[in-house]
Amino acid sequence: MKIGKKWLSTAFLAILLLSLTAPLLAQPVSASDENDDEEELEFEDLDGWKMLKTPIITVLFPSDGRKPVFLWWNTSDPNMIYVVKYQGLIEYFTFDVPMLGVYPEYYTKLREAENTTLRELYFKAREDAYRLMGDMGVQKLLLLQWLIYQILWTWHSPYLPFNAGNWTLTDPEYVRDEKGAVIGVAFAFKLHTLPEWMPRLQFAEDNIMIRLRFYNATVTETVDDLYSYTVHPGEMKMDFVVNKWEWNIDKIRPLIISLREHGIEIPEGRARLALWVNLASINLTRLEELKEARADPEDIEHMSTASYMDVEGTRIDIATNKTETENETPILMETPTIKPAIRLGFATQERLLKGFFKFVSWAKVNKTIGGETTVTKLPVKAAYIAAGFHMRLFIGYPYFGNGTLEHDPSIGVDVEGVDTTPQYLVKAPSGTEIVPVVVGKIMLPLVTLELAVVLVGVASVIAAVIYAAKWRKKTINMVGVGAS
Repeated sequence: MKIGKKWLSTAFLAILLLSLTAPLLAQPVSASDENDDEEELEFEDLDGWKMLKTPIITVLFPSDGRKPVFLWWNTSDPNMIYVVKYQGLIEYFTFDVPMLGVYPEYYTKLREAENTTLRELYFKAREDAYRLMGDMGVQKLLLLQWLIYQILWTWHSPYLPFNAGNWTLTDPEYVRDEKGAVIGVAFAFKLHTLPEWMPRLQFAEDNIMIRLRFYNATVTETVDDLYSYTVHPGEMKMDFVVNKWEWNIDKIRPLIISLREHGIEIPEGRARLALWVNLASINLTRLEELKEARADPEDIEHMSTASYMDVEGTRIDIATNKTETENETPILMETPTIKPAIRLGFATQERLLKGFFKFVSWAKVNKTIGGETTVTKLPVKAAYIAAGFHMRLFIGYPYFGNGTLEHDPSIGVDVEGVDTTPQYLVKAPSGTEIVPVVVGKIMLPLVTLELAVVLVGVASVIAAVIYAAKWRKKTINMVGVGAS
């Protein structure tokens, strides 16, 4: 048999073998068996708490009206528990103040939207100047003091502590694909009521929500065609939603206009909103410690053993409490198109742990003006400070008027062997929605990386065989046992 015919036989055999192995090569490597039913998502009630357990991650959260607190761990490694506590919302100013430097974006406690802070940062210098003007400055001084008086009686506290309110937890709803198969679960925390001793903050009732969802498979979520991100099976996705926030600076808008007529300029819309979360970890050696954490989650930080956090590749020592001695440090965030998400990983001095908290660099804002709704995306800014074996993180959102703000943080664990190739395209919920919509299954490419490697290898073997045959000037039987 000539080399040409033998080459055809060899090529045919290689193609036959590849056709048999290709389905195996294209099969995604999953952390669990191919089982998309409800059994993959186990819920358990634990005396005022709920536990969501999967083969990869276990998440524990309150169900008795307390504020959103999440304890999670790798299901196969329950000794290291990660914690995120949603502490509250803080309104802060973004005025440019030369004597303090320019801090127009990220949160710092020096710029909380207190009426006294506004007076110190913006009015005090003007009051002093008017006093030096004598009779000429009396009218302006009185007008300015009248404004300050109005502020004292109209502004709400800049800080809304979440533990003061009663939170409701919705029943879980399964996320299904077009064939009805379960690929995830969704539910939400909603701020229901606030106590009467928190004056002028009742506007937040039923207007703050944290949507939660978990998927059995890796998916790509899209947010109103504005941006998208990938969610892995070891990750719980969250949407932080604030509707119709009443800004302190907006309460004095008519007064601002009046002051402008007298030559006093106060910038409008120069305020932001910060979501305060605490990040901690507990290295459990006794089951009682977990029981203590569940009994009094407000004291979780006292049990924390977290000594470091990894902020975008930079190891931060958080063992020392710096909240009384230092200001918050901004996270240097690149353009969201370059850095679509910011990741904070739990760590020790020696190594990076599996747990993480991350958030998308964009926030979505819905506004309705004259019956027409517009949807935009705006970049978020963040800052942090070491607080004694835990970290305080402040995610700063832009001024959004009386619209609706939606942002996408998540918690999770990194586990080897999980397929990171998106299998579904999902539309994230919006507004009052809780359950996402599965758009469809993502078709995997016919030629995967692994298959391409095999093809190159087979081609190399064929080339080597042909070259050897020509060199020996012999014909070779690739199908038979020997050579002739």
